[in-house]
Amino acid sequence: MTSKREKEALAVKCAEEVFTRYGYARTTMGDIAAASGMSRPALYLLFSDKDAVFSKVIEEMDRRTLDKIRSALRDIEPLREKLLHACTTWGLHGVELAAAHPDAADLFDLRFVAVRQVYGRFQELLVAILGDAVAKSDLGVTTEEFATTLTYGMRGLRYASSSVDDMKRMIEVHVEAYARALGSR
Repeated sequence: MTSKREKEALAVKCAEEVFTRYGYARTTMGDIAAASGMSRPALYLLFSDKDAVFSKVIEEMDRRTLDKIRSALRDIEPLREKLLHACTTWGLHGVELAAAHPDAADLFDLRFVAVRQVYGRFQELLVAILGDAVAKSDLGVTTEEFATTLTYGMRGLRYASSSVDDMKRMIEVHVEAYARALGSR
């Protein structure tokens, strides 16, 4: 007998595949149920609506990405390289996904609470990476402000980039400017 937790995990895994292939707008609860091998009523017993499933999918994708970044950061020095790794890994994830599946671009819309939370968690990670480097600078901003502008600046790069490689190069330039502002090379 499969537990509720196991059914939820299966539904989230299958929903991730459906959302990444078709995007938020084109995905239905019926699509998720079919991919999960369950009926729509069974899926509704697990999740109240598509937004609830979507939130869990985004949360899980974000957890994996942040875990991957944190794991690698243990072996990376100096600060510039830490920022570059974190920003490249995090910033390219959505661009690579949208390049492979153009309909998936709507998964990163800030109108979704879950997506705004992803940005917040990444900013928290940047604050941890930055430590007291911002406070030691003469920039006159808080570490949180620095992390916010670094994060949302990358969002802007997404709209300017023409390819995954172009986005990667723009992230490198973006991080270089921020690192130099802190005196880190």
